[in-house]
Amino acid sequence: MQARYILAALAVAFLIAAAMRRVRNTRRRPDPATRTCLLIALIFTAVAAWLQWHTS
Repeated sequence: MQARYILAALAVAFLIAAAMRRVRNTRRRPDPATRTCLLIALIFTAVAAWLQWHTS
């Protein structure tokens, strides 16, 4: 399996994890773990997109 697909799948997994933590969290501000999951998902998405468009 190619790395771009693995990174895209990991990005989705971290996005789902962040969404699940956000739903369970009753406070107004997201906790640090939620923000970390979102940041990791963003990084994985960016790298997967770069690999998709710049490598052939």
